[in-house]
Amino acid sequence: MTEMPKFMLKPLRDGYSFRLARNVVRTETIVGLPRERKDSVGKAHSVNATYKCTRAQWQYFLAFSRAYEGLPFLAYLLIDDIDHKWYQCSIVDEYLPVSTLGDQIFTVQLSLAAKPIKYDVEADKTITAIYEMTDGQIDKYFNMLAKLVNEDLPDAFGGL
Repeated sequence: MTEMPKFMLKPLRDGYSFRLARNVVRTETIVGLPRERKDSVGKAHSVNATYKCTRAQWQYFLAFSRAYEGLPFLAYLLIDDIDHKWYQCSIVDEYLPVSTLGDQIFTVQLSLAAKPIKYDVEADKTITAIYEMTDGQIDKYFNMLAKLVNEDLPDAFGGL
């Protein structure tokens, strides 16, 4: 099996937005809150990304889009984690809006469907509990925990 191609351009902050997919079915009720239930796992997120390209980058973009047209690829994005990660993506638009600044700078906007990262529900519940327990002061909690492990415990053993 061959490795999935990586799209090496990074999107601009301006023109970058995303919508997180929810894995629930919602049923409206006559009174009260709507009912929701888990429907599936792994619905694709929606991403709008703008790429500003020099001539060499534009040549790379065109070559990449022709070589892997219609195939999934990896893109380096920030979606459902606090750090950028490689996401499996596909382009969803039939047409790609492009604008140019002379013949030197090319700007293209992509609408992508991005497969969500695999997550651990128990780890998410732990993060939620720590955040609630520390009233949002999660950095303070982990700093105190690091001090306990790295300074206080070794001192308690007295160099044993």
